This record gives sequence, structure tokens and C-alpha cells, in this order.
Amino acid sequence: MNAIIDQINQRKLFFTAYAVFLAAGLVLLLEKGKAGSFMALNTFHTPWLDSYFQWHTSLGDGLFAVGLSLLLFVVYKKRKLGFIMLVAYCLTGIVAQVIKPVVHSPRPKAFFYPVHLPFFIDDIIHGGNSSFPSGHTVTAFALATVLVFFTAKNWLHIIWLFLAISVGFSRIYLSQHFLQDVLAGSFIGVLGAVLCVHWCTRIDEQKLLFWKRGRPVS
Repeated sequence: MNAIIDQINQRKLFFTAYAVFLAAGLVLLLEKGKAGSFMALNTFHTPWLDSYFQWHTSLGDGLFAVGLSLLLFVVYKKRKLGFIMLVAYCLTGIVAQVIKPVVHSPRPKAFFYPVHLPFFIDDIIHGGNSSFPSGHTVTAFALATVLVFFTAKNWLHIIWLFLAISVGFSRIYLSQHFLQDVLAGSFIGVLGAVLCVHWCTRIDEQKLLFWKRGRPVS
């Protein structure tokens, strides 16, 4: 436990900024409720923002997470980073998928039915009862948190956090999730990534080569 706390203390800016984001989101959720916080965050739309967030939300896709992990591992030779990122994605993704069927939580389209709100984007909006937590947000925050442990500069930490928050916001903007889904997803992603980094930090990077000079690495 002390080792995890020390690792977090070395990256105070990221975790402090995340705590502020989480606290602000909880305050908004408690003040306005599930529907009210959704409406507060989702009523302003423009065509270019519609297009942008449809692209930006893909940063939370599983395909992007796996692709980035393999890119770091194979192309950039950041094997430990790529490996831990993939493990964090898998672990947090499993947790999210286990929770989804347990918690009966309709997505905005189903929640507000039969009302069809004017800012619903018809081509991409989904119904169903798998809103909690937001899987895209889980993935985005897991990736961002792992990156924080492998980059030294604080300004990069803030960029990783901003990108993750933007993915979370995109899920609300695109009417796929509520604020509570995003906040829970962010917490799962951050906590899962911290644990994965802690568990995998002693891995010998050479062991991740699997094959070297025509023979297996032992």
C-alpha cells in the first residue's frame, strides 16, 4: 500500500486535478440529479462539435486501446508500457462489463422515452439498459493513468487527463451515458490502472520480448 501511495504522491498534479474533476462532477450530480445534470451538460450542440465528438469518443474504443498498446510494444519498443496498458485495458474492461448487466440503468434514449430530445443525434444514439458505467470512459482513464506513470512532465499529465475527460464528456454529449456513468467509469479506469502499474512494475522488460535471436527468451 505504501508503494502505491508513494507512486501517487510523485504524480500529485494529475491525481489532484482528477480529484477536482471527480468532486465537481459529484457536486453537479447531487445538485441537479441524473436527468438535470444530463440536461445541463448536453443542451448546447453545434454541427462541428457533433462531428468532433463522434471522432473523439473513439479514443475510448477497445480497438484504439489494443492498437495503441501494440504500437507502443512493437513499433516504439516501449514494451513494458504497451504490456501494462493492455493489461489495464483488459482488467478495467472486464470490471465494467461485469457491472453493466448487474446494474439496470437505461441509456438516455430509453430513460427519456417517449420524449425524443432535439439534441439526440439519430445516426449514433443507442437505447438499452447498459448505461452504467461508461465503458469508453473506463478505457480512456485507464490509458491516461498508465501514460502518466511513464511520462515525467506535468504538462503531459494534464494533457492525458484532458483527453480522458473529453472522452467522458463526449459520451454525455452524444447522449450515450449520464454523468454518473462517466464518473464511475473514470474511477474504475484510474483505480484499475494504478493497481496494474503497481502489480506489473517489477516485470523485466526483456522477458516481454518472448523471442530473441531465433530462440525463446528464458
